[in-house]
Amino acid sequence: MSSNDPSLLEKRLSAFVDSEVSDAERQDVEALLASDPKARSLHEDIKRGSQTGKRILDEMLKEPVPLNLVRGIRNAPLPRKAVRLPGPERSMSAFRPSLLQTMSVSLIMLVLGGTAGYMIGARPHMSSPDLLASPASQQRDWLDDIVSHYRLYSRQQNRLTEIGADHPADILEWLTTGTGVTFRIPDLSQSQLTFIGARMIAADNTPTGLLFYRRTSGDNDGDIIALSFSRGRPEHAKPVEDIRLDTGLVTWSTPIATYVLVGPSSAADLDDIAAKAAGLI
Repeated sequence: MSSNDPSLLEKRLSAFVDSEVSDAERQDVEALLASDPKARSLHEDIKRGSQTGKRILDEMLKEPVPLNLVRGIRNAPLPRKAVRLPGPERSMSAFRPSLLQTMSVSLIMLVLGGTAGYMIGARPHMSSPDLLASPASQQRDWLDDIVSHYRLYSRQQNRLTEIGADHPADILEWLTTGTGVTFRIPDLSQSQLTFIGARMIAADNTPTGLLFYRRTSGDNDGDIIALSFSRGRPEHAKPVEDIRLDTGLVTWSTPIATYVLVGPSSAADLDDIAAKAAGLI
């Protein structure tokens, strides 16, 4: 193969740089590089271009993907299946980009990636809806901890409490010492609720007592209602109602403690139960 043919030489050297040659071809190219200064110079140019293109592509892969592109991919309709008719076989020739083509494509992709990165960086409030939730969900607070514990233990009827209702003195001593809140176990039988026991949890790293009750009659027979209490957080004295993860909450405070009544969001009498518990605890 004559070295006076630049196009053919460039293809051979490009394949050599990409390790896409046979052992015999590799030996021929190595012999050519050893004896032909022009071939060595062109080989160095192709190798530098390949390394530069790979480095640029690696940097582009680190750029964030535009939100519109993500949505477009997710919402794109499935392609219709095409029927391919038999046709004459064609010989396939491997495409090997030249040094100029490699550099041109790399520069175009670099410009596109930089533009996309700038647009996303200039609009930080835009983010993927599947990766970031609403601002309220990002600001997790101590009420979320109480809801999480309630949902966990209310589904484990056999392990709902740590101390059962048949040991009220132990419950009073344990939770008073652990939380620092003096309390009484409210009798909520007028609301068709039976006390079944207690446990201690941590809400926002604060020891919190949980008193569990089971509804014994009515449309919501079997529902679990919990009354929690902990020191501090005197944000408001009047009861405040809220719903989180299909769980109803009624919160109120005194100068020394904060109380939360927790139950299913379907329970329409949580505010009445909270009012009775506030006067008894």
